[in-house]
Amino acid sequence: MNPLTFHGAARLLEVLPRSGIREMAALSQGRSGLIHLEFGEPSFMTPQVIREAAARAIQEERMTYTPTPGPLELREAIAKKVAEVNGYPCRPEEVFVTHGATGALLLAQAAILNPGDIILFPDPGWPNPISQALALGARPTFYPLYPENGYILDPSRLSIPKGTKAILINSPANPTGAVFPREVLEGLAEVARREGLFVISDEAYDQIYFGEPPVSMRALYPEGTLAVYSFSKSFAMTGWRLGYLVGPEELLEKVQKVAEAFYSSTSMVAQKAALAGLRGAADDVAAMRLAYRDRRDQAVETAKELGLYRYTPQGAFYLMVDVSRAGDSREFAKRLLLEKGVVAVPGTAFGKVSAGELRLSLAASAEEIREGLRRIHQLLHEG
Repeated sequence: MNPLTFHGAARLLEVLPRSGIREMAALSQGRSGLIHLEFGEPSFMTPQVIREAAARAIQEERMTYTPTPGPLELREAIAKKVAEVNGYPCRPEEVFVTHGATGALLLAQAAILNPGDIILFPDPGWPNPISQALALGARPTFYPLYPENGYILDPSRLSIPKGTKAILINSPANPTGAVFPREVLEGLAEVARREGLFVISDEAYDQIYFGEPPVSMRALYPEGTLAVYSFSKSFAMTGWRLGYLVGPEELLEKVQKVAEAFYSSTSMVAQKAALAGLRGAADDVAAMRLAYRDRRDQAVETAKELGLYRYTPQGAFYLMVDVSRAGDSREFAKRLLLEKGVVAVPGTAFGKVSAGELRLSLAASAEEIREGLRRIHQLLHEG
């Protein structure tokens, strides 16, 4: 036997699917003149107040370890933001700073799930937490979200298999841009209480919305909800890798054990920068939200003109486009890149319901989005 054959790693790698988003990005490497509509990457610079705070910290302070849950000063600022922006009371002890929202999702699942437990995921939905559940030995199961219903959950039709421990929801949603109304979340809270379920509420896009501010699941079901937030999208800080969990204090004590084993603490520089953002970047966040809304409006208008319109996203910065007439969306996405120079993500990356769709990121310029839609329309009609 080759001593470098690691059977445990091999078994894990066998169950983890490759990211459809990264697959399209890799296919685009080395090609020039492309319209990039694949990544959920804000097109804005990180606000100046955040960058200046990071520079000061680097120049003036020792770069040390920080407490695993995050410094108290930052958690106090986050708790204040949650109360003011997300609309429910929050104490610093209910906040846990993480390596991005992705890290928060992993910690939440690791603290809740045992091998063999079922966790429900949306279809379509962002695939990363599904891979995390597989890595933890849990059993991902899916509930469908349909375009004719605006990709909104219907709690009355939710099937809860025996052995279900938790359900993950995402509002505002990636990949659909759907925002769940209060009455939907109230219905889900009733189901979760009745069935004794944890709810992991992915609210990474909480400040990117185009109507009324989204309702947080934790405001309605605080005893059983772990809410996930990120600095990446609202503050244009994707490369800083900082997010946070908000949940019951006793559950976050378990989260701390996992975090200590996984990574000890998050970056001091990123935390100093995020603190400055919470205190001084509200106007920047509002300006970016208005820009995303304008791009959403132009994308919807163009989709209607081209006969590609299906629904209007109410948050995040994505639009799903129906390309089912072309057959497999993965193959269509490859043709779109190679023949039309547009990089988009096939709906197969997000589940079975969206297999005939493409996800377009509205974080690109309005001109690029409109031109990308025109090229999709061209390719569909070329056969």
